[in-house]
Amino acid sequence: MKQTAMNSEDGKEHSASQPTAFGLHIGLFTAADSDVPKSDVAVLLLNPWGIEEMCTRRFYRILAERFAKIGVASLRFDYPGTVNSLDDTSAERGLSAWSEVIGKAADELKMLSGARNVIFVGQGIGASLALMRAHCEPSLAAIALLAPVLKGRVYLRELSLFSRLIDDGLGIKPELRDSAPGSIAGLRMPRAVAEDVKAIDLNGLQIANQPPVFIAERPGLEGDTTFRDRLEAAGCQLRAIPFAGYDALVSNPLNQDIPDALIDELIDWLQALPQYRGRSALPAKKPGATASVRVDAIRETSVRFGPADRLYGILCEPTDKSSGVTAVIVTTAYDHTAGWARSSVELARALAKVGVASLRFDSAGVGDSPPVVARRKQVLYDEAQIADVGIARDYIDGLGRSQRTILIGRCSGAYVAFRSTVDDPRWDACLIVNPVAFRWRFKGLPKTLKAYLRNALDLETVRRLWAGDVDLGAVTKNISMRLVDRMAGSLSPVFAPAKPLTQLTRQVHRDFHALASRGTPLSIIYTEGDEGQEMFRVNFGDAGEKLSAYPNVQLHLFSAADHNLTPLPAREKMIELAKRQALSLGDARDAKRAANG
Repeated sequence: MKQTAMNSEDGKEHSASQPTAFGLHIGLFTAADSDVPKSDVAVLLLNPWGIEEMCTRRFYRILAERFAKIGVASLRFDYPGTVNSLDDTSAERGLSAWSEVIGKAADELKMLSGARNVIFVGQGIGASLALMRAHCEPSLAAIALLAPVLKGRVYLRELSLFSRLIDDGLGIKPELRDSAPGSIAGLRMPRAVAEDVKAIDLNGLQIANQPPVFIAERPGLEGDTTFRDRLEAAGCQLRAIPFAGYDALVSNPLNQDIPDALIDELIDWLQALPQYRGRSALPAKKPGATASVRVDAIRETSVRFGPADRLYGILCEPTDKSSGVTAVIVTTAYDHTAGWARSSVELARALAKVGVASLRFDSAGVGDSPPVVARRKQVLYDEAQIADVGIARDYIDGLGRSQRTILIGRCSGAYVAFRSTVDDPRWDACLIVNPVAFRWRFKGLPKTLKAYLRNALDLETVRRLWAGDVDLGAVTKNISMRLVDRMAGSLSPVFAPAKPLTQLTRQVHRDFHALASRGTPLSIIYTEGDEGQEMFRVNFGDAGEKLSAYPNVQLHLFSAADHNLTPLPAREKMIELAKRQALSLGDARDAKRAANG
């Protein structure tokens, strides 16, 4: 089934893209493959906003790899005030700042690739910016518009509705929701950008030149059809296709499907452009192994590391006094280096301000890190990610700038962080948020029996089953596990050692004993009512009373928050805990040095 299919993509293992810096901005450059002729066109990928950006991060990486196979280089980057961009202040100037960076990125792409012609490929608001920027880019050869935002006011209303649906699904209380224009899932659109987005009306845009246009229309939207007719009337050479799989791509970052048919259409259109057949000149600039930008007392370096440079991450460091402590922030299976609601970015920069360095990175198959052949596509709660954490630790050790380290993760990242800390004594501390379990025996992410029953009666579940979008084998296994647990609970105490949960709990306690014997601090954060507490209570009692056997462990309960820590106050509280935990490692090191004279 789709969620557990092995991860082959094109059957080839790739290196992560090459970091590059232009001004205050970091981009990821994907060179054309070395064994094919280099085309005289290169692609600049323009991001959508919010959840749509999170859902399309892997899609954009796959696009870049497919372009490389036909001799076309590409560059992708983040707008000011979004994702991993360190330039937050220029976003106060609105969309003009985003447009200016697009121009700088186009220049960088031409220098790195040697290509004289640029193609803009954008989705959502990125597609709108591509068309709005067209008259400013003399080297523009063509534009690909993937589900473009046509009317800004309508788009903001749609975002507001989608935001409420997400908040409802996450169980976020109304008073904790962010209702600012453009905000969604804890991501706040810069105010000036939201004001400019409101004024967008592509149907009223004067198209001075008529570049070839590829447009992927959202199914069933009359506005997209009207806009396509207008482009044709303006004299554009147009290829229009339905965006098959659009909803499956952008609706849920946990289970997005890559629209392979659209990629094939896009590749075919690009190869039909006359500029594609030209050959690029020698590049004027070579990307390095790393790329750094600095703002105030923070320096961020985009890096790739590991076997064949297959992992991508961002090293965030203080430029002033260092505490000698480094945090490694583990991604989940679906939110990339920036983290849900940009939480990993906020955490990394808050740590840097108090002297703690950090590395946030994408595990293989997540975000900007290519997959490893033969691993599952859905790496949620996948033991294979532990190997990636070990590679990250080797990279940190190789830098030789840190004496103490802490692992931090949430959800599946919490599980991987905990297991990595148990397995590798090099880690000095661990902080985890809402782990569903400490030992894994399910397939994918299980639901409660009540939730499975509720979903079984849902028409959408029936539709997804019929379409093959549900891993029936995983669901069957997880329900069986839940039923066995339920029956085991009624067994006589005489048979208690045979209970599956009893055996699992013993393993968990052995892990906790191992950390306690090393004196490794472990902080556990749960939000009240989180499903992860179900297994926690099995392991440690309803009130966590069995944790008293482990003086190295601290339990923190957060109220008024969801599993992802979407509300800003919850994220800020977690950051304060992380700062205290990290700085205590530096204090312990200094105390030890003082005691040793």
